[in-house]
Amino acid sequence: MNEIDVRKKAIKKYLDGEKISHICTELNRSKPWFYKWYNRYKQKGEQGLKSKSKRPKHSPNKTPKKIEQLIINIRTRLTKTRYAPIGADSIQWELIRLKYPYEDIPSLTTINRIIKRNGLVKTKSEKRQNKEIPYPKPEANNPNEVHQLDIVGPRYIRGSNDIVTQFYSINLIDVYSKMIRVKQYQNTKSNTIIDFLINHVWNTVGIPKIIQIDNMMVFKGSNLYPSSPGILTRLCLTLGIEVLFIPISEPQRNGTIESFNDTFQKIFLNNQKFDSFEQLKKESDIFVDFFCNQRPYSKLSIKKHGSKLPSEVHKSNNIKLIPKGYMKNFKQQNGKYKIPLADGKISFIRFINSKCKLDLFSQHFDVPEKLKYKYVKATIYTSEDKIKVFDQDKQVMEIPYKLYRYK
Repeated sequence: MNEIDVRKKAIKKYLDGEKISHICTELNRSKPWFYKWYNRYKQKGEQGLKSKSKRPKHSPNKTPKKIEQLIINIRTRLTKTRYAPIGADSIQWELIRLKYPYEDIPSLTTINRIIKRNGLVKTKSEKRQNKEIPYPKPEANNPNEVHQLDIVGPRYIRGSNDIVTQFYSINLIDVYSKMIRVKQYQNTKSNTIIDFLINHVWNTVGIPKIIQIDNMMVFKGSNLYPSSPGILTRLCLTLGIEVLFIPISEPQRNGTIESFNDTFQKIFLNNQKFDSFEQLKKESDIFVDFFCNQRPYSKLSIKKHGSKLPSEVHKSNNIKLIPKGYMKNFKQQNGKYKIPLADGKISFIRFINSKCKLDLFSQHFDVPEKLKYKYVKATIYTSEDKIKVFDQDKQVMEIPYKLYRYK
């Protein structure tokens, strides 16, 4: 029985001579409730038993139809635009770019309500955020303070000639500006990643203070010789870059690049067919240009960053680029690179388990009981031949540790 049926039943019982107190007790309602609906019944009959709309007759703050239609048009256009984001923040950015009066631009909440009302958006349930153990995340308050690097693959394309090609995509993002660089290769050797960093990142985006990576063997060097850093780590040290390895088996700690990888997979790799590896690389360059120069990034704000476009946020007078011909300093006659161990920092963020062991490249060090079930940052200072362990920026221990240096 719905609410209207309950009201009808109450009125009928009263008209049949039943006492109001008995009616209210039986229907679990109050006397004021009964009188309210009885008075409406006397005025309008059974029509009066229907609930009145609480919607105001006049809405002075209602978005003008002209703006609402413009929002619908922008949403529709973005949906049809290759690689374009279509959320409320992107629509708001488009209104700004159209030089619409800033004070008349609807809020994100209003835009979401408009596109939802017009059947242009799907709602998503909110995800509950779990409380985490304090994590020593590096801060990025300016461009080139922290870069995150990852390798996606292997992936495969089947060309028009039915030949299957395996490839890897090396992806990098500036954590502050969201500036990206993406290139595809058919291997992940050290020289390949050197080519990517020198010819596509450090010569345009700039040299970062920190490069954050997972525990890739190409950076580690070798598990057989853990005291001899890989050529990429050595190269970073010569440029004053701190190499930061995230915890083992926790890719979410490289969250900014992982989020981009997901976007790259969904709207680029999954969204079209490539006839050849060369076409894939050309389309990838188009995607990168669009992402940096035309696609507003949801987590960039005009208030904090001055723009929503990565290329505009990344502009800075302090960008340091790698000198031309830099690798000639390390190239030997056989064509291979030999890079000495420079002074600098190689850091690791590690979770200390119940055994109170610190794992650095399969080498294990005992740590105090007080660090159990905590994340710590362990940094090798190559100039001091020491590992310094930090708990929330406070140094808690020091371990003698000497890395191999070329003679």
